Amino acid sequence: MATKQRFPGQALASGTVDEILNQILVTRLQRKAKAAIISSLQFLVTDLIILLTALDYEIEDEAIKIGIYVMVGIGAFYVLALSMFLFIHAMCFTAKEGVTTVKEVEDSYTKTNAVPLIDSILELPLPAKFRGSTWYLPYIMWSFFAVIVAASTVLFVIERDQVSDSTTAALVTACLLLYQLTGDFSEYWVLSRNQVKNENEKEVREEKGVLAIADGFLEA
Repeated sequence: MATKQRFPGQALASGTVDEILNQILVTRLQRKAKAAIISSLQFLVTDLIILLTALDYEIEDEAIKIGIYVMVGIGAFYVLALSMFLFIHAMCFTAKEGVTTVKEVEDSYTKTNAVPLIDSILELPLPAKFRGSTWYLPYIMWSFFAVIVAASTVLFVIERDQVSDSTTAALVTACLLLYQLTGDFSEYWVLSRNQVKNENEKEVREEKGVLAIADGFLEA
């Protein structure tokens, strides 16, 4: 997040910076949703196709194959539903003026995002720490992620001798994409739950109103 600059004695200039930061906030939330949606598309379009194609030739046990198809289908539904939810929410509920993220929340994610790969794990306590409306939703999503990955892993371990290295790589990639998608959703949700009115913008608007009234008197 950009560092807020101050211009002593220039309230309007400071207000302009606050307005720019406010626009960055909205864009950042939408970028976070966009990142998750891109991850979901990569899962659906790339790894899912590779996975299903490979399994069609490698798994001989029909019961195991059906079980894997079911779990892959559940994973695809999870990804599709979550990405659609993110898209609708980002488009309809985050494009608001005059709001900013609570500084403590922003600082917490700045620290965790500095640690790649395990940043989503480090962020697990944050939804409970920074509670907002429906704060528990990320934990429900993480539960779905854990069930999908655990069940799929068990099925593939049973047939590990028949799974090629390329399919294994696709499976690992799919799991990482699910992990990334769920982590991005969690961060997006916590940020969107912890927005407050930008008081500096309010002051600037009030000052603009006073100046407009003064100009009106002068013109009269």
